[in-house]
Amino acid sequence: MTGSVLMSTFASRTATSLLVIIAMFFAAPGADASSAPGQFAGRWVIQSGGTDGCMIELQGERSGGRLVARGKGCKGTLASVRAWKPVPRGLSLLDKDGTAIVTFEPVRGILFGRLADGTLVAMRRTSD
Repeated sequence: MTGSVLMSTFASRTATSLLVIIAMFFAAPGADASSAPGQFAGRWVIQSGGTDGCMIELQGERSGGRLVARGKGCKGTLASVRAWKPVPRGLSLLDKDGTAIVTFEPVRGILFGRLADGTLVAMRRTSD
């Protein structure tokens, strides 16, 4: 083998190794919020526009493989919330079938999301 062939093989293997390392870094378990559901467990108030809002309790316990969510005073689509799951940038509230009703993302300490009809909703942790 000539020097240039050896150098080309070395460069190719080095580039491949670097790509594998970069891919492992971005796939690290710590990068996904779903590994820490405890940060969202607790009581929250969901508000939309001028409504009084409703209370949602996100529990840390599972039932049927899903994290339990209980709503109080919720109307419309939010009345069907039964479960929740953390997602990479926030959390999703789910209906009894496990379908996402709304996905929230944090902005300055408040979680924001949109319902299927386009309604903007905000979720804040309660102080009690």
